[in-house]
Amino acid sequence: MTAGRARRKPPIKLLLLPLFAALAAAAAAQEYCVVCSEPSALYRCVIDGAQPQGGQPLQMLCVTAMAKAGGHGTCTVKRGTAFDCDGPVKRVPWAASNAPAPMGQPQPRPPAAPAVTESNTPPEGPPQTVVEMAKRANEQTADQMKKAGENLKEGAKSMGDAVSGATKKTWDCMTSLFTHC
Repeated sequence: MTAGRARRKPPIKLLLLPLFAALAAAAAAQEYCVVCSEPSALYRCVIDGAQPQGGQPLQMLCVTAMAKAGGHGTCTVKRGTAFDCDGPVKRVPWAASNAPAPMGQPQPRPPAAPAVTESNTPPEGPPQTVVEMAKRANEQTADQMKKAGENLKEGAKSMGDAVSGATKKTWDCMTSLFTHC
């Protein structure tokens, strides 16, 4: 052996170990850049112990936590990487959002939706719950589809009448050998 070859290269396992350690650390915490308005703010949300199999998507967990904590009207996740986010770091525990209520204590119930009337008058004010908002949107869509169907039916009827009238005039003109055109 020559003196240059006596030096051994480190095994590839030792080179990949730091890479796997970094990936494992990234899996333990998830970060998002959250932009809020009313009042305006920018946060770097870190979810400690994040696991994707939870009941709530991780981005929604950050958005709702930042909106509640800062009293904001709306919050959204900013596109790009969290490392480009200049806002203060806010930590959100993942386990607290998905932990079941302790046994023996009643689980909190969501607020009851207000009674819905069958009248066609739209309710006053903004919806109080997400369910109410979805129901209103569904009803508006159904009404718009019904109106569009009626308009299409009327348009097709008038188009059919116009085509049949033009066809009759053309037929009369041709059968009279172009004397009654």
